[in-house]
Amino acid sequence: MILYHYRSIQSALPEIKDSTFRFASCEELNDPLESYLRVFWKGDKAAWEGLFRNYICSLFYSIECYLLRADGKELRNNTLMIDIGRFDDVPMGNMIKELGQEFITAYNIQKLSSVYGEGRLKVQKEELQMILQFIHKKALELCIKKYCDNEIMPKDDAERILNVLCEETNEHVQKAQDSFGKLIDTMEAQLIDDEKRHILAVISEEVAEDLLELSYIKKGLADEILLYPHKRGDESTYSSVQFRNWMTIFVDFPKVYINQLIHMLYPESYMVCFSANNDNSSMWGNYADNHKGVCLIYETDDKQCIRVQNHSITAKKVIYEGQVLERNFFESFGRLTYAQVNKWLSGTNGISECYDVYRNENEWREQYWRVFEAKNYRKLKAWESEEEYRLVIDNTFYDYEKPDSRILPYDSEKLKGVIFGINTSEYDKLQIMKSINERKNVSKDFTFWQAEYDDKNQKIIIREKKFWNHLFGKHDCQKHRTP
Repeated sequence: MILYHYRSIQSALPEIKDSTFRFASCEELNDPLESYLRVFWKGDKAAWEGLFRNYICSLFYSIECYLLRADGKELRNNTLMIDIGRFDDVPMGNMIKELGQEFITAYNIQKLSSVYGEGRLKVQKEELQMILQFIHKKALELCIKKYCDNEIMPKDDAERILNVLCEETNEHVQKAQDSFGKLIDTMEAQLIDDEKRHILAVISEEVAEDLLELSYIKKGLADEILLYPHKRGDESTYSSVQFRNWMTIFVDFPKVYINQLIHMLYPESYMVCFSANNDNSSMWGNYADNHKGVCLIYETDDKQCIRVQNHSITAKKVIYEGQVLERNFFESFGRLTYAQVNKWLSGTNGISECYDVYRNENEWREQYWRVFEAKNYRKLKAWESEEEYRLVIDNTFYDYEKPDSRILPYDSEKLKGVIFGINTSEYDKLQIMKSINERKNVSKDFTFWQAEYDDKNQKIIIREKKFWNHLFGKHDCQKHRTP
């Protein structure tokens, strides 16, 4: 099978010379909905209690990371306590257990767990954020008190932070909080349908987040306590970065936490994208530098694979569908051990019924990975003209998070030719030729082609550069006469 890789000159040069593919993260691709999975939360009371327990434990851990001077990236991406038993063998483990138990037995948490659990309500991301905003202040207070009680944080500092939390809240913020409290009461009385509930929750979340953020920002301008423990007077340690990181905990943590929840469900994927056609003007414009780049020609083996770093990876076709993939968070712990799943789904009165879906392991895992596969090889129908194929790797067994770790060697024999764009300059053609000459291996049937505009038929045509192929010493080009 022949595949085409549209590239700018700067991207094509190392790919040709070094025989390497650069696998891109989903965030680097051109569609913001790339690999999108709509996660929702629907479980019984025990499942919600398990989630709220994890929330306060993760918040406690994020404060610990801040005190140890973790950077902003660490605070936003690595403070979720996937395994709340990870500290069981050290004193911090007892603190976490006590904190979690105290939190989930509090009146408001029990009420929330009952309303959402007993009604088996389907909660989208925006509504969950409002729920967490509603309980965040209480969670912060308990965390700070726990740090103070265990002499990890000086009492004076803890009291100052608690005073900030306990001061009379901005009246608009309080109204937003009160309106959500009334919404919970209405839900408890079963006087509201799902759609209206979701709309009201989204509105409340937006108002509460914006006003609460503004309230803390104003406070931070006047009081250096929001730079704890790096005081404004200590020039060697003071930085606006510290304020930003502390605000991540004070204000942004509900949103940060949810993003981490979503990312924990499946391993991160990285991909190289090809096309089944070479004459798509839109793709030449978008991916090959407005027709100034090139389109590289690759050939797979009989099983539609290309060997990359000693592994044969199948080039799979992208499916174009309009339907968004959905997954229930409480039924998607495919990367956890059974012991970890048990802790996530345990409440005050035992384990959640959601645990039942994990009992038939073979059936459940097949469904879990089927969604992962669909997530990696699907796009909206608007992209259908690209006729895309992909090579995909993921973090299941290897860590490809760092960009340099995703530059991987491919079988150099699989590069069969290059098509120059309509506007590729002579200088850039020379650069491509140099890269080809510097390759360790060049396929014996490597060929050169030129994209041109057919004015009569008003489309792009691909013309073989016969003299180039002859002078380059490539006579056996029959199999690529129509690239």
